Amino acid sequence: MCKRVIVAVLLVLINLPGMVLANGGPFVVKYPKGDPAAKGVLARIGDDLMPGRETRLKVVKEELKIDFKKSPQIRFMRVVSTKKVKVPPLVSVSAEYTIENPTGEEVTVDFGFPILRGIYVPPMKMMPMPDARVKLGSKYLRPTIISNSAIYGIIRQKARAVIDKGIADDSELSVLVNVVRKSKGSGRSAAVDRIIYHLVNARKWNKRDAVLLSEYAGLDIGKIKSHPRDSTRTWGMFGGGAAELYKIISENLGPLSAIGEQKATQLFAQLATGFDKEAGSAYEKIFTAWGGDVRERVVDMTSGKIRPRKLDVNAGDKDSLTKAAAFDPTVYARVDFFDENAKISEDEKKACKAILKNLPVVFTFAPMNILYYQATFAAGKTEKLTVSYKQHAFKDTAGSGSYQLAYVVHPASFWDEFGPINLEVTVPEGVQFRASVPCVKNPAKMTVIPNGPDKGKNNIVYCANVKDKTGELFVAVDAGSWDKPAVNTAQQQQVISLKRK
Repeated sequence: MCKRVIVAVLLVLINLPGMVLANGGPFVVKYPKGDPAAKGVLARIGDDLMPGRETRLKVVKEELKIDFKKSPQIRFMRVVSTKKVKVPPLVSVSAEYTIENPTGEEVTVDFGFPILRGIYVPPMKMMPMPDARVKLGSKYLRPTIISNSAIYGIIRQKARAVIDKGIADDSELSVLVNVVRKSKGSGRSAAVDRIIYHLVNARKWNKRDAVLLSEYAGLDIGKIKSHPRDSTRTWGMFGGGAAELYKIISENLGPLSAIGEQKATQLFAQLATGFDKEAGSAYEKIFTAWGGDVRERVVDMTSGKIRPRKLDVNAGDKDSLTKAAAFDPTVYARVDFFDENAKISEDEKKACKAILKNLPVVFTFAPMNILYYQATFAAGKTEKLTVSYKQHAFKDTAGSGSYQLAYVVHPASFWDEFGPINLEVTVPEGVQFRASVPCVKNPAKMTVIPNGPDKGKNNIVYCANVKDKTGELFVAVDAGSWDKPAVNTAQQQQVISLKRK
């Protein structure tokens, strides 16, 4: 039996209106440095979270279907609020792969499936579960969802190790940091000033980074927490590493939890870069290796070109920022979010606010998750593997606004043989649609919407062949036409009838 192994990074499951996930074809993720001891299991977390290649199996074709529908959370939101609520589309994604095993032996593969942002979790259930499924033939496989928050946790853990080593290796800096941590009042203040002076003059740091390290030195984050502590543990659902998985999400934060995991992670990455130039780009390298772009991007509704995402918030309105952050957690990376109710001391609050003031304004850690699953293909057989899930589209505020979905096509490039990707996007009639690839309407596939807010309206289907198998595919609908109150065809006919009378 041939096996390959996954390098996993772990994840929290969130999906609120405004969150979306992207996805991609299955492809093999190899254990860093090809550790032979890891074969046959879900590999332990390694230093390298990069994908590998698949050379034995062939993807004959991929049938990618994306369906924009009204979210059932519209009804839920209207119950809890008397105001008119605009809920983004709930997008159903289905990627069906026809995979051939031309070899003479059974092949078992650990697949990675990159997902941007969050997976939809149906509300009002006893045991909420993310809506993601994997099926091989008629058999459902049990996937493990590996989260973005754990990626942040891993980065913090590694960055702290770099920072602590960098401080220890600089004898003068080490003494000054210890003084700051043990002193109060004027003694501490003088040591802080000396840290800044030393970093700017001796190590040639810029003033803002020097201030960040001086504030970091004054925070009691505790001893570095490393996971998994037991190297025999794995991160799989049945590998015994679940407890470690959840711990890593919240470790190495301390008082910095008041500024949120993204800003805290940014701080660690920023400081680590001062001691190791490569340390700060760890997340970007992981993200781009899987085919995503850490910059938030969208397809422009007018030109069809890919451009940076626009999200308008009122920087002077705290209520606006709070609402924006609740609507889309990635906003935390772009505003000075601070939890005034955090149970930390006044000195710690002051330090956190100073950190926010000196961190770069834009932090481009776009969220990424990985869906992990294992599939076995019989010798000489061709089978269908289907990955399906749901997510809320995310908002772009340019022009009249749009709701967007980004799909990572890049995994297709990691196969020696990957056939055509046939795209089919369904939207209700009357809603403007745009994609980053040329699409044409297919009248033969048009159907009538059977239920929901758009009952009686037609589904319009757009088709395309995705030729570029790298990077991301973007699809979007116009927010103005999507947010209009639904009037179904039966109601329209009744109105016309009454007018004639």
